[in-house]
Amino acid sequence: MHTFTYCPKCATPLQEAFIENRDRQQCPACSWIHYRNPLPVTIAYACNQDGELLVIRRAHPPAENEWALPGGFIETGETPEEGCLRELQEETSLEGNVEGLIGAYHRENEMYGSLLVVAYKVIVHTPEIRINHEVHEAGFYHPDALPNIRIPLHNQIISDAESLVSPGSLR
Repeated sequence: MHTFTYCPKCATPLQEAFIENRDRQQCPACSWIHYRNPLPVTIAYACNQDGELLVIRRAHPPAENEWALPGGFIETGETPEEGCLRELQEETSLEGNVEGLIGAYHRENEMYGSLLVVAYKVIVHTPEIRINHEVHEAGFYHPDALPNIRIPLHNQIISDAESLVSPGSLR
């Protein structure tokens, strides 16, 4: 996570201060406060019409070469749902519709710091996977035959999604 040395408003060196019951950086000249907020991330629990789950093998850190659910950072100006569908399309060329919210999770990550992760169930309506540079491989798998997913949050999302799913829809 980026730590400021100087105030982004007036360039005065920042000082540590205890504000609103937390240690924060504050500018002594203009009183600007650096609030360390989590980065917004979205993840797609993407299923095809046969009920198979899409998983990807990541090509870059964090979790390089690990099997995972597709996802990434939500960008300014887009809703979490739009970000979810954009990330799915960027990584796999697949398009779909958000069927429902699975959950929101907080995680700490060595590379990015604090993350707020929003996971959605997506029903994919395009059949052909074409991966981009972020992915080594991708495919749809029956829930009983998934590759070994070792990212704890992704396993939690899969478990949470399965507990929400009734035949054909989220409850």
